[in-house]
Amino acid sequence: MSADQKSAQNSAASPDGGLAVDVTVNGRPITRNHITLMGSNFTEDKKAPGPEAQAAARLELITQEVLAQAALKEGLDKQGIVADQIAFQERSILSRAYLEDYFAKNPVTDESLKAAYDANVASGKIVEFKVRHILVSDLSQAEAIIARLSKGEDFVAVAKVETLDPGGQNNGGDLGWFRPDIFVDSNFANAVVALKKGGISKEPVRSRFGWHVIKVEDGPRPVANPGKFDTLDDPIKSALRQRAVQAKLEAVTAALTAKAKIAGPGLAATTPSGSKSKSAP
Repeated sequence: MSADQKSAQNSAASPDGGLAVDVTVNGRPITRNHITLMGSNFTEDKKAPGPEAQAAARLELITQEVLAQAALKEGLDKQGIVADQIAFQERSILSRAYLEDYFAKNPVTDESLKAAYDANVASGKIVEFKVRHILVSDLSQAEAIIARLSKGEDFVAVAKVETLDPGGQNNGGDLGWFRPDIFVDSNFANAVVALKKGGISKEPVRSRFGWHVIKVEDGPRPVANPGKFDTLDDPIKSALRQRAVQAKLEAVTAALTAKAKIAGPGLAATTPSGSKSKSAP
């Protein structure tokens, strides 16, 4: 959980949601929530600020406020670059607020996770694949590796030299039998499902770990005795929850994007997901 999220939780726990005025500067309020948010910058590991951190935060915010008021007097908020920076921050805040509101109204519950998982078990949809991968740190390197593999270089040999995955350096990128349904990163999991037996990803796949080149050596095959939801370990339940949240996030953003009129010179150089290849959100 980020410092902003913790701060928001702390503020939400107070009766006024953190909106009570702490100090005013020429009549303009600095709220308790502002103190909490700024105070996290004065604590180790972004922990909830104590009295000393709050005092430092208050002084910093007062300084920022007098400078901001001076900027407004001089009309600096109307300057193109300043207005553009304000719009950048506004977009981030509003998009986060929308998603927080959306998930508050459309939560991922244990009941929904259990129903979906147990239905997949009952229908035999829980499958696994034998997978290898090569993990690198940048897109261009992954593209170069795909080009080498397309010319006939051996995947195992390339993986042993190029992958950043410590285990993969010894076993040629072997991940063993891989279950997409319980893997946190949906981009990687979806890429595995999309490949046929013996197939290698034609585009690099982005995850939180870096860029992957993936090979499916075998599968899919049904998972023997996958177990009901109530028997799963907590890490697996957590992965299922994260996948469900990601699915909701992708669905709502895709629906909104489909309705949006998107234009401009940069559009030709990108895709609806925002990159040349599959990328993490």
